[in-house]
Amino acid sequence: MITLYQFSTSPFAEKVRRALNYKGLPFDIHEVARARVAEGDYEDVSPTGKFPSIRDGDTVVWDSTDILYHLEKTHAAPPIVPAGARDAALAHAIEEWADESLYFYEMTMRLTWEHNLDAALDEFARSLPGVPKERLKPLIVEATTRLTEAQGVGRKPADQVVRDVERHFQALDGLLDGRGWLVGDAPSIADLAVIAQVNALRYAREAEAALRETRHVAGWIARVDDAAPPS
Repeated sequence: MITLYQFSTSPFAEKVRRALNYKGLPFDIHEVARARVAEGDYEDVSPTGKFPSIRDGDTVVWDSTDILYHLEKTHAAPPIVPAGARDAALAHAIEEWADESLYFYEMTMRLTWEHNLDAALDEFARSLPGVPKERLKPLIVEATTRLTEAQGVGRKPADQVVRDVERHFQALDGLLDGRGWLVGDAPSIADLAVIAQVNALRYAREAEAALRETRHVAGWIARVDDAAPPS
């Protein structure tokens, strides 16, 4: 039995859950207590303190991309990495776009813009049960702002961030024009990574409005949810 160690609020955990469900693998979920990570309670499953991580028998893997490739190696069917070299490379590039670009937009819009954070605050509060919500909100804003400003997206004016996300969603829409999946003829790591970040972005009302301007994304979301459920 695979055990998934996760923060339920993390799009990377959603990405892993979808991969496990798509491959039909039974798994247990251990919700990580955020306050205990710094105390070293989870060093046996994530020496770096990064989550999600999994324990698969005697093997421990952390980092969502490494987890997906581990699952592909040990539980090959159905595949989530396309067979052809070009498609595999394209799926990798799209996954990186999701993990390293869309991620910082969802962090900025969902967690540093206070009017959007309200929609996510209850979920974060459950992982920090001893912290009152009125204290938790400024802590999340401060910590996430430091991270996104260091990366760069968090230093952009809000209207520029919105325009960027509109372009990202239009690019996603273009990738899906005439296609059921982002790469190849079945779900892949590209679909699993992108949908997780899109779902996190949807906490932001500005991103939800941009999503309504696309033609193909809603149908793709329904297909991925059906093939690789998030929970």
